[in-house]
Amino acid sequence: MKKLYSMLLLILCGGLFFTFALGSGSGASTSSSSDGTSSSTNQELKTYKLNEDIYITNSLGKYRVKFTSVTETSDRNQFSDKRADRVVVIEWEYENLTIEDDLLVSEMLNFKLYDKDNNKLETYPVSSKYGGNVGKGRKAVSSEAFALNNSNNYIELEYYDNTWNSKPDCKVILEW
Repeated sequence: MKKLYSMLLLILCGGLFFTFALGSGSGASTSSSSDGTSSSTNQELKTYKLNEDIYITNSLGKYRVKFTSVTETSDRNQFSDKRADRVVVIEWEYENLTIEDDLLVSEMLNFKLYDKDNNKLETYPVSSKYGGNVGKGRKAVSSEAFALNNSNNYIELEYYDNTWNSKPDCKVILEW
């Protein structure tokens, strides 16, 4: 019986250790160091603009993201039920600088977008380009279309290095 209690205690302690060790934070940061990289902090959210390089460092390595353009398109999808007064296509590039595994930066995994009135934007099914996974030293370009239902040329993008984080790592102001 003592053996059973000892075994259960060992399992419980091991489970708690792994819970705290694995849940103690990862992901990118919001502050820049002298070499242009980010590291985890509780400081104010770093803000970038269109065409500025964002360097992200996490437990896997380092990568770069840049949002390069916002263009309005007249294309509409006749089968879509989404309301879209305007449709904008956002393009970004990403480069795997030191991560051994493949890197993918996608709208679905890494960012949320809001208009000037703080309404969350939805993707719109017209023009998109999937850059795919890239290995160390490689880069790709992706784009996605979004429905925009106002006349402002302003989008605030929250960037998440880790999809499961509740707070963004930085934000990007897209004005055109």
